[in-house]
Amino acid sequence: MPSFTEEEVRRPSPPLDHDQGVQVVASAVESETRDAIRGLFGRDSLYMVLMGVQLAVFALCVPITTRVLGPSRFGLVAAAIAVMQILVAIGSFSLQSAVQRVYAGSGGDHDARRVVTLAIFLSLGTFAIADGTGPLWSPMLGLGTYGTTVRYAVAWAACTAISNAALGLIRSRDQLLRFGIVTLLQSVVAEVLSLLLVVLVRRTASEFVFGEMIAQAATVAVALVVVRPAILRRRDLPMLAKALRYSAGLVPAALAAFVLDASDRLVIRHDLGPAAVARYAVAYNVANLTIVLLGVLGTVWMPRIFSLADERVRASVLTTSRDVVYALLIPAAVGLSAASPILLKIWAPPSYRPSGLLLIVSIVSLSAFPYAGVLAAGRILMLARSTMTVGVATVIAAVANIALNVQLVPAVGIVGAGASTFVAYGLLFALLSSRARLITPLPLPPLRLCVKIVAAVAVSLLSTRLPTDPTVTVARMLVATACLITFISMISSLLAPSRYAVVRRIAAFVHPIDMAAA
Repeated sequence: MPSFTEEEVRRPSPPLDHDQGVQVVASAVESETRDAIRGLFGRDSLYMVLMGVQLAVFALCVPITTRVLGPSRFGLVAAAIAVMQILVAIGSFSLQSAVQRVYAGSGGDHDARRVVTLAIFLSLGTFAIADGTGPLWSPMLGLGTYGTTVRYAVAWAACTAISNAALGLIRSRDQLLRFGIVTLLQSVVAEVLSLLLVVLVRRTASEFVFGEMIAQAATVAVALVVVRPAILRRRDLPMLAKALRYSAGLVPAALAAFVLDASDRLVIRHDLGPAAVARYAVAYNVANLTIVLLGVLGTVWMPRIFSLADERVRASVLTTSRDVVYALLIPAAVGLSAASPILLKIWAPPSYRPSGLLLIVSIVSLSAFPYAGVLAAGRILMLARSTMTVGVATVIAAVANIALNVQLVPAVGIVGAGASTFVAYGLLFALLSSRARLITPLPLPPLRLCVKIVAAVAVSLLSTRLPTDPTVTVARMLVATACLITFISMISSLLAPSRYAVVRRIAAFVHPIDMAAA
C-alpha cells in the first residue's frame, strides 16, 4: 500500500485546463443521463405495467358486462362512467402532479402529504356540490332523475380523486409494491366485485357502479394508511396556494382531453347513427392502445424528471427520452398496422365489417407520434410551472377536433373522425412545442430518425391497401412478430447495453442514437 508524506497530502491537485474540465463535465452529464434513461425505461416502466393492468382488466370485463347487463343497462353504466371521469377531472384539481412537484422540492415528503390532505378536502367539497345539485344536472345530461346509479358514480369520482393524489405520492416515494396493491384494488378487485354483485344480487347498472364505488372506497382507505396525510397548518397556506395554482392549469387540460377523446363519437352518432359509432369505437379502441400507454408512461415518469436538479442533465434526459420514445414507436406503429386485421377479427364480429376499419386503425395509431411530442413538450412546460399553457393549448385542440369532425364526418364518414384525431394531436404538438422551445430549446430529433418515422407512416398507411387473404395474413403476422422482437431488443439494449451485443445491432436498424450512450 503506498504511503504519502504530509507535504504530499497537503499539496493541491494540479488544476484542470479548460478542455479537461469540459470533458469531465460532459462525462458526468452522460453518466447521469444514462442512469436516468435506464430508470425511465426500467423500473419506472413497471409502474406503467401496473397501471396498464387496469386497462387490460377493464377490456377483458367489457364483453362479459355487456352480455350480463344488456344494451340499455350497460348504456347507463357507460354514462355513469363518463360522469365519474368528468368529476374526477374537476374535483381532483390535477393535484397528483402538484404532489409530485412538491415532493421533489425543498418541502419533500411532509409538504407532499399536506397537498394530499388538500386533495381530500377539495374532492369531498366537489362531491358535496355535485350531489347537492344532482337533481338539476342529471336530467340535463339525459340521465333522467338523480337516482342511485348516478349518485354512486359521484361518490366513486370523489374516492378516485383522492386515491389519484395518494398514488402520486406513493409513486414519488418509489414504493412499487404498495403502488401495485392500491392499483390492483381499484382495478381487478373493483371489476370482480361489480360483476359478482350483478350476477349474484341484481342485474342492474346501480349494482355494477356500487361495486366500483365500494372497491374505490377501500382503495382510498389503504392508500391513506400508506400515505398518512398531514394536518394542515396556517403557515402551510402559501405552499398549498402555490401547489393549487400549479395544478389548476391542468384542470382545463384534463377536461379538454376528455372532449378530444369522446367528441368524435357524438358527431358520428348524430350524422351516421349508432351502428357507425360501434364500428368506429372498435377500431379506435384497438388503435388507441399505444396512445393510452404513452399517457400512462408520461405520468409515471414525472417524479424522476422532477428530481433532476442539474439543468444540463435534465436537458440531456429530456432530449434522449424523447428520441428513444420516437424510435420505439416505429416498430410499435408498423407492428400494430400489420396485426390490425387479426386484432379486429378477434375484437369485432363479422357484422362490423372489420376489413373496412383498417385505415382508421392506421390513422389513429399514427397519432401516437404527435402525441409523443405533446408529452415531451408538456414535460418541459410542467418543469417550468407553465401548466396554464398546457390547459389553453389542449382546449384549442379539443375545439379544433370538434370542428374537424363536424366538417369531415358527413363528407368522408368515420375515416374523417380518425383524421380529425391525428390533426388535433398535431395541432396540440405544434402549440406546446413552440412554447416549450422558448423555455428549454432542445436539439431537434436526428434527421435519420425523422426519415424512419416518415417511412413507418408510409408503410402503415400502404399496408391498409393490401388484401386480407391467408397468404398476406401470414406475412402480416411475420412482420408484426419481427416488430415485436425489435421493440423488445431496443428496450433490452437500453437497460443493459453491455450484455446485448446482438440485440443492439438489431435495434440499431431503427434506433436514432448510440445505444451504449443511452
